[in-house]
Amino acid sequence: MIVRTVAVLALCLPLLAVAQQKKSAEEVWNDLYSKREGKEHQFNKFLAETVKGRTPGKALDIGMGQGRNSLFLAALGWDVTGFDISEVGVKQAQAEAQKRGLKINAQVGDVDKFNYGKGQYDLVVGMYMHEYLTRNAAKIVESLKPGGILVVEGIHRDINKAGLQGGEMYGHATNELPKVFGVALRILYYQDTMDKADWERSGGKPVPVVRMIAVKER
Repeated sequence: MIVRTVAVLALCLPLLAVAQQKKSAEEVWNDLYSKREGKEHQFNKFLAETVKGRTPGKALDIGMGQGRNSLFLAALGWDVTGFDISEVGVKQAQAEAQKRGLKINAQVGDVDKFNYGKGQYDLVVGMYMHEYLTRNAAKIVESLKPGGILVVEGIHRDINKAGLQGGEMYGHATNELPKVFGVALRILYYQDTMDKADWERSGGKPVPVVRMIAVKER
């Protein structure tokens, strides 16, 4: 579902879609990743801190984009499956993996149609996927092995109040993540703060960010 601290001109699919309403999601993301080809993409720092010292296993990267987090995990020894709706992004991830001598299972896939499976993963990563993540919560929970963890980072909806994005409400509502996933998972960590985000257009200034780690108890 890449090496990505990324500052792009868009806030993610909802914002990009507003700007280019006549284009499909695939076209919007393909355009974006085509323009970003060859640029360095920093892995997510929160993810890096979370997996530090954890024994590598099977990981799923939802909305992998150009593979920044998939490549990072693969370098640590994780058996990574990642998918994204953008064929361009997935091809870039595959090419970068080959360049680095890493193995990842990168697929083109829709977040609502992807086969998450049952008890498959020791780690599921959902970075800046917002409603695409929460509306598939049951599938994601089911895909985790007992003891497996879910790591999420995203934008808080307060960003709409800051005038950084127009149009429809974007991002996670207050306490949305623990409410949605806390029914079936144990919440180990939840943070609602102001910080620099991976995907934002604020020029590197702090924006409202939420982070969560949850585990499927044995």
